[in-house]
Amino acid sequence: MLRTPRAARLGVLVGLLALGFPEPGAAEPGAAPAAQADHPAHADPAPADSAPIPEIQPRKDGPVTWVRTLQLLQDRIAAGSLAAHEGQLVLIGRINGDLLNAAPEVWTDPSNVRAAVVFALSGGGPAILRRLVKQDGLGEPEVTLARGALAYVEGREAEASRLLKDIDIATLPPTLAGAIGLTQASLAVTDTPVRAISLLDQVRLLLPGTLAEEGALRREIFTLGQTGVLSKFKTLAVQYLRRFPHSIYAGNFRQRLAYQLTKLDVGQDGGRFSAISGILDELDGDSRKTLYLLIARTAIEEGKAGSASKAADRALALSAPGSPEATQARLYRAAAEIVNLATFQSGLRTLRALDRTHLPPRDSRLLETALATAEEIRRGLTSKPGLPEADTPVPKPAETTANAADEPAKLIPQAQAMIDRIDLLLRKTNP
Repeated sequence: MLRTPRAARLGVLVGLLALGFPEPGAAEPGAAPAAQADHPAHADPAPADSAPIPEIQPRKDGPVTWVRTLQLLQDRIAAGSLAAHEGQLVLIGRINGDLLNAAPEVWTDPSNVRAAVVFALSGGGPAILRRLVKQDGLGEPEVTLARGALAYVEGREAEASRLLKDIDIATLPPTLAGAIGLTQASLAVTDTPVRAISLLDQVRLLLPGTLAEEGALRREIFTLGQTGVLSKFKTLAVQYLRRFPHSIYAGNFRQRLAYQLTKLDVGQDGGRFSAISGILDELDGDSRKTLYLLIARTAIEEGKAGSASKAADRALALSAPGSPEATQARLYRAAAEIVNLATFQSGLRTLRALDRTHLPPRDSRLLETALATAEEIRRGLTSKPGLPEADTPVPKPAETTANAADEPAKLIPQAQAMIDRIDLLLRKTNP
């Protein structure tokens, strides 16, 4: 029986397996060659965490049952259980030791080798696979799967792709198919995103309700965003927000979603912004407001003033007057306005009037940077003969001579440099 300060109450009932509990799917691949952006972030409180997790009971049934036990625990992570997330490291350590200490004859059973592959790709690490690939007598496809999975978790992507790319996951048991499918998709996403999307579709359909489905859904959404397939992107984003609102990875998903929506540059396309609003309408008011603020701030970092303005306006409409969120929304909108000559003056007045005590430290620094840059632009405007003073409206280009209109237009790159400075500041304050 496991005894650790944090894990005394953690675990899962292996006995549920004997009662017909559905076989769980492959979990989030661990030890991927590239840094994963799937770290847990703040998520909504989950009802699943209110139920205590039974204490882990060591079993002697072999690798298949051990790995199923891990996946039962990991599926609770998709439901939002922080206790399960904490407990999985304890369980992984125990299973890793059991696998390494298993008798040699255990590995004559192909199902046990497959379980070891799933374990390695579910966060278990490469130790058992390093031992198995040196062992004689492994048949196909187990030996290829073991070598390919080992190459993947050790970061040898080219070798992993060569070994695994021709494996048809439709011929594999569902749990193994999920683990291999997620791995193949990760290897294919850069060069052949259409293949990655197809693989992720298969994983989702094979393993509904598992962490494998949650991970496949998340990854497919962002792959679709990169390929510009907006209709399916919207459909799956809504599906994720409905099916996995409490996942340990939901907070991270929302942050990445804000970044992806910003990359779509919705400020230039009303139809795209309507699609985004349709996604965010799946959230409650507070969550929607938070995500609009995140989109607006991300748009400022990316230099997309139109997107920043639209998102900030939505956030402002959802914020109580005088609230910190309303101040943030006004800051982001004003920062977007000063990069446009037509709205420069209103943006500058807003920046000057903001109460920085209502801003978090990083936004207070953003305000300082925006003010400093706006002042530089203002001085440039007032230093040119015939150009407007600081507190007078900027005339439309049609109301000025061609030469006078050209002069302030040359100052726009200075305003755009503000975005770059903010981005640099954010990188320094958010390493």
